[in-house]
Amino acid sequence: MNKEKERTNLIYVAHPYGGLEENRLKIDHIMKWLVLEDESNVYLSPIHNFGFMYLTGDEYQKGLNICLRMLEQCDVLVLCGDWRASKGCKQEFDKAKEMGIPIYTFTEWKEHVNPKAALNNKIKRFVEELIKRGDSFYE
Repeated sequence: MNKEKERTNLIYVAHPYGGLEENRLKIDHIMKWLVLEDESNVYLSPIHNFGFMYLTGDEYQKGLNICLRMLEQCDVLVLCGDWRASKGCKQEFDKAKEMGIPIYTFTEWKEHVNPKAALNNKIKRFVEELIKRGDSFYE
């Protein structure tokens, strides 16, 4: 039996790195959540693909260009962490924008992947805010 497979999106997950182990651990956690929570997409992380050969100094842009070529093959860009403070993430953002690739923050993407959880979180934040302000449903 040859079932036609539904198209899977290739998702590029960007996170600041800078060769720092603490950033590697953060993206490890994010990637684990994504691949376990969302089986309908395929996730790529340039840190996981190329972090072993992180280039610095004059070679930095050469390494980033390798990542940008991978991004060109993807359907969506997900930006994580403090991406605005990252030279690499900002170039990935610019490239995706230039190519018309949809761009999400990690928070936005989590809500996109799991809308029920997003709604539950919004309700939880709303109730917490009511409690903080002292509002009561019964007054």
